[in-house]
This record gives sequence, structure tokens and C-alpha cells, in this order.
Amino acid sequence: MAGRIAQRRCRALLVAFLGVTPLVVAQDVYEIGPSDVLKIVVLGQEQLSGEFTVDRLGMIRFPFLGSVKAAELSPRDLERKLATLLADGYLKRPQVAVSVKESNSQRVYVTGEVKKPGAYGLRAERSLRALLAEIGELTAEAGHEVVVIRPPKLVEAPGPSPYPSPPEGERGVQEGSEGQPAVEPTPAPTPTPDPSLPMAVPGSEIFRLSLRELRSGNPEKDFAVESGDTVYVPRAAQVYVTGFVARPGAIRFEEGMTVYKAIALAGGVSERGSSKPKVVRIVDGKRKELKAKPTDLLLPEDTIVVSERFF
Repeated sequence: MAGRIAQRRCRALLVAFLGVTPLVVAQDVYEIGPSDVLKIVVLGQEQLSGEFTVDRLGMIRFPFLGSVKAAELSPRDLERKLATLLADGYLKRPQVAVSVKESNSQRVYVTGEVKKPGAYGLRAERSLRALLAEIGELTAEAGHEVVVIRPPKLVEAPGPSPYPSPPEGERGVQEGSEGQPAVEPTPAPTPTPDPSLPMAVPGSEIFRLSLRELRSGNPEKDFAVESGDTVYVPRAAQVYVTGFVARPGAIRFEEGMTVYKAIALAGGVSERGSSKPKVVRIVDGKRKELKAKPTDLLLPEDTIVVSERFF
């Protein structure tokens, strides 16, 4: 028991030196790969601590030890390996902590209304908010949401090759509005993915997240991306205002847009227009006409109809 407490205290000290959270240090399931950048701290040994890049052969060049294989190990496994090697004639009871600073061996793909599309190395914290900050500015046509497309997982099959997980019907698409970085989202089944989404194949999981909430700084609104994910920023959706308004036509949709705001952006109701607009919305592929109050929230592609006022 005393030994475990001592280990926890040592780990807490190492975490403080690393400047990362315990969640990042204890990456038991992450598999280190070529081009990853590791931050390694040997307690009390500055000359042995620093950042190390894994080369294409999966090795790091470590002081005293020379080339040490890091690929295919978890950070925790590499900690144990380095501690064992350093204890063999170099240090007495070395305490080692390893974290992944840059996960370049695992990539996510960014496309859509971004100025710098392409493949990005997956950071250790796997934060979608951090990835958006790295991507930089979005285009002027970017919409109100970010879509994460996650390819279907491969599972071991009886034969020699892995196959996509067999669907029940066609499993695997969730449309969510928010996610948390420390919680794996649970997919909900959907018949087929949206064909307009890049890299969306049957069995993909689709997560829709509010761009405004991601940028809010609230950690509960962040989302944990995974290697192989495609992060897609769609073009801005529109709503349409027709009938007796000053400037009928399409208006850029904004999250939280109300009927009143959309009509105001269309120049307001004309002298002959009714004060009781209606909203036309497509629900399950069917056109529905809904009575609307000025404070009602709109959805993308809604149409507001302002009919003629009868005296």
C-alpha cells in the first residue's frame, strides 16, 4: 500500500514537471508511432529530460541509452522500459514519465470551409477545439456547425483478414449537437449516411457539433476526435423569407435565429403583409406548414411565408 502511495506521489510530481494533466500522462491505450513527438521527464535528471521525435523506424535517440524502440508501445509501457534500462547501471530507482506532445503518426483530415484543409497530426489531448485553433481561420462561407465523420471500426473476423463490423440493418450514424473530450460518444443507428458528407460510408458515425459552443471555452462542449476522423466544416445553411416583406429571398442561417430576426433581415413586413407568418419545414421528407410566433427558433432551410393581410 505504501509503495502505491509513493508511486502516485512520484507521478504527481512528474505531471507537474510535464505541465500536462494526469489524463494525458496515463495514456495506456495509445500506441506510439513514427513521427510522434514525446515529452519525457526523468525526475531529477534534466540532462535526460526533453522532447524526443520517433523516427521512421520507430526509434528514439535517448541519452546514455542510444536508440530505443518506442513504436507500438503505450506511453506507460515506454515509461517502464526506460526506467528498466536506466536502472541497469545508470540510475538508482529512476522515475520516468512519458506523454505524447504531438501525435503525428495518427491523423485527422480536415475539409470544407477552411482555409488550410488537409491532414493534421492528432494531438495528445484529442480536442476538437484545439484542432480548430490549429486550423486557423474558416472561410467567409463557413456555417454554424462542425461535422465529424468517423469511419466504421474494423473487427477481427474468423478468417485471416479483418472486415467491417456487420451492421444490424445499417448501423452507426449519430447526429449529436455536443460532445465531451473524456467521454466516447454512443452512436445511434441510422439507415444510411448523408451522401453529401465527405468520407461518409455505410457504418460511419456522424457527429454534428455547434461551432459557437466549441468556441465558447466550456470544456463540456469540447469533443474528442480520433485517428482517421474527417472534420468537415459545411457551407452556411440558409433560410428563406417569401411573401409580403421588403426584400424576399435567402438569408444566411445563424444558430439561434428567430422568425422575427429573419423577417427583420428581409426588411420587415410590408404594408400589405400579415402579422401572422407561417414556417414551412421539411420533416422526415415531408413538407409541413407550421404556425409561427416571432420568438420561434428556425432550423436550416426553413421557409418563412408572410401572406397578404386581409382587411
